[in-house]
Amino acid sequence: MLISQMHYSQDDGPLHNHYHLYSEMVFVEEGAAEFTISGKTYVAEENSIVFISSYEPHQTRVLRTPYRRYFAMVKAAELERAYPSSALPGIFKNRPEGFNHCVSLKDFGDEPKHALAGLLKEFSGDAPYGEQMLKSLMSQLLILVYRACPDNFAVLENGASNQVRDIQRYIEANFSQDLKIADLAQRFYMNHCYLTHLFKKQVGYSPKQYLLLNRLSYGQELLETTSLSVSQIAFRCGFGDANNFIRAFRESFGVPPNQFRQRCLTYHKQPSPPTKNPLS
Repeated sequence: MLISQMHYSQDDGPLHNHYHLYSEMVFVEEGAAEFTISGKTYVAEENSIVFISSYEPHQTRVLRTPYRRYFAMVKAAELERAYPSSALPGIFKNRPEGFNHCVSLKDFGDEPKHALAGLLKEFSGDAPYGEQMLKSLMSQLLILVYRACPDNFAVLENGASNQVRDIQRYIEANFSQDLKIADLAQRFYMNHCYLTHLFKKQVGYSPKQYLLLNRLSYGQELLETTSLSVSQIAFRCGFGDANNFIRAFRESFGVPPNQFRQRCLTYHKQPSPPTKNPLS
């Protein structure tokens, strides 16, 4: 399913740090909040939308109440399967130079709000063709985001964007293997340096960085959803040994794997906000 979790909230909420298994999307209907994402700080006000990938640790603090917003956890891979040649799904995981996590949609009036209300209605219900409607509404919303901030969607010339997307998908499907960038270059019939240049330009990460991020993201998932030991998780993620995994995890997320697992347990003990559509 395209959306794994969605709700409309109007609680104020305390300052908190958190991570997610899927990409996060927040649309601020009223009030304001400060988002710190991978070291960058934004103030999201009314009619602003924020995109956070599963690779990015982030922190949120409410600045002005009432703080009313839509929140959704999005599986970017599902959107890519529906629109394989589109640049739109890339906003959930690509971070090209100059990327803005927070985009103002004020120029579009109530269009974004209606699209989000429709997403929540479809997510909460069981109407026929609900998943297709979710993807259609998400596409409409992302088109508005593109029109507001096209620089967030890096598109390369001469079909290179499709090549890069193919390489991305290959890394995502094979990160647990002993994958080397030279092997990627050979597999996709590209010069090593040229592949790295194109990939970095569109995705915002080098192929090596992207490989590491996928391994660490899967490590997060296993820490949160299984009781496997850190050593077992390290090998499942493609690391040669547990020490390399622990070091990379701490450098990326600021805490060692065991501490991250404990935070996840604490987080899941908190009550979930109700799924409520303000237009219903």
